[in-house]
Amino acid sequence: MRCPYCRKTVVGEKQVKIIAGEGPAHVRCYEQSVMSQRHFSGLELPKLSDEMLYELREMLLSEINSRSPAAQEIELF
Repeated sequence: MRCPYCRKTVVGEKQVKIIAGEGPAHVRCYEQSVMSQRHFSGLELPKLSDEMLYELREMLLSEINSRSPAAQEIELF
């Protein structure tokens, strides 16, 4: 069995990912492929307009801030 990305054998490797329709692949090869395509959880970043990217960034920052422990404290004046 060979990795569909680098064509090297995956037999005996500890970090292998099974890809639907492709078969087994090295985890590092799979991650490198995903990062180069700029896809995340089904979201194709290159297809988003600049405006959509900025909106997504603001939504992500808002979500990150809402999850921080400091955000859960009530601030009294």
